[in-house]
Amino acid sequence: MSGTSADGVDAAVLDLAVAGCGGYRGVFTHTFEPALRAEVLAANGPLAVEAMAQLDRRLGGCYARVAREAMDRLGPVDFIALHGQTIRHQPRGEPGFTLQIGAAADIAVATGLTVVHDFRRTDVAAGGEGAPLVPPFHQYCFQDEQPRLVLNLGGMANVTWLPGAGDPRPLLAFDCGPGNVLMDAAAGLCSAGQATCDVDGRLAAAGQCDVVRLEEWLGHVFFRQAPPKSTGRETFGVPLVTRWWSSWRGSAADFLATLTALTAESVAQAVRAWTPGAAEMLVFGGGAENQALMQALQDAMAETRVLHGGRHSGIPGQALEALAFAWLGSQCLLGKRLDVARFTGAQHPMILGNILPGDNWPDLLVQLSQRPEITAREGPYRALRSV
Repeated sequence: MSGTSADGVDAAVLDLAVAGCGGYRGVFTHTFEPALRAEVLAANGPLAVEAMAQLDRRLGGCYARVAREAMDRLGPVDFIALHGQTIRHQPRGEPGFTLQIGAAADIAVATGLTVVHDFRRTDVAAGGEGAPLVPPFHQYCFQDEQPRLVLNLGGMANVTWLPGAGDPRPLLAFDCGPGNVLMDAAAGLCSAGQATCDVDGRLAAAGQCDVVRLEEWLGHVFFRQAPPKSTGRETFGVPLVTRWWSSWRGSAADFLATLTALTAESVAQAVRAWTPGAAEMLVFGGGAENQALMQALQDAMAETRVLHGGRHSGIPGQALEALAFAWLGSQCLLGKRLDVARFTGAQHPMILGNILPGDNWPDLLVQLSQRPEITAREGPYRALRSV
């Protein structure tokens, strides 16, 4: 998994024989080389076909190296699920589309393993936003007796509302708006490119929020849009921060403090407007390590206990989305249709992901044929039982 922040790759191992959080087996994180990160960020602008194809292969090579090193450290696996790097996300275009690159074939060749990839485009083809796709995994891991919120603060912020056990209300999820993306861009602008983020929120903590600007920024049309909805760098990215910074008259610390408040307040407003609320919220992603942002969230959501998700659950924040796509990959291999219509707007349940067979594909087919959920099923899987 490499996310909107484009800071590196997280490879996590999920043992599907163990339910929920107990299946977590470890995470390996690799930071993008500066040149590759710069190339990924530049790809948010116009890009020639040749440049896109070359970046696709370079990312594929990077993912392959990370996969091999992760397996060296964490042990062998049966298949690899690849999210890839989002380059464009415009699901409401004519026609809508989403694009994640990072050549799956390079990973399959380098590891000999089957790769499940390209999870989002099927949802968009069915009329969905292509995001968020991880809420079913949140439910798999974190559903409890009482309702609970799960917030992922990556480049963008997305929230899942989980009903309590036995609660008939449906799962809810959507993108709230920016997570770390605006703060990271501002840190780069304010430091003339020397910083990639506001480490621990130190600069924001030293500043004062400009409440007038905050109210102005909270008027952005995306925040008023009802779910299902998703967003990306096309809406919240460097051009927006550059425009805001060019008219800013205060200090860099105040600018960061106001952007931090924007992320926190937009999450709080979204939770109040579109979910039934909950007594606690687990926060994952890089934003959970930003002390100023976590405090701003708690201040904005006084009625909710804001908890560091990694410390509470035992799953490190950087592992969660990678684990989610490992789980989504398993659902694809098992032929399970996922009903994500309530949070993506897709027209019907679908099998998400494409399967690229690796050298281990015949052996993997045998394993799949022995799974109870497949051996009990009639139809096309009957052939697998004779392997």
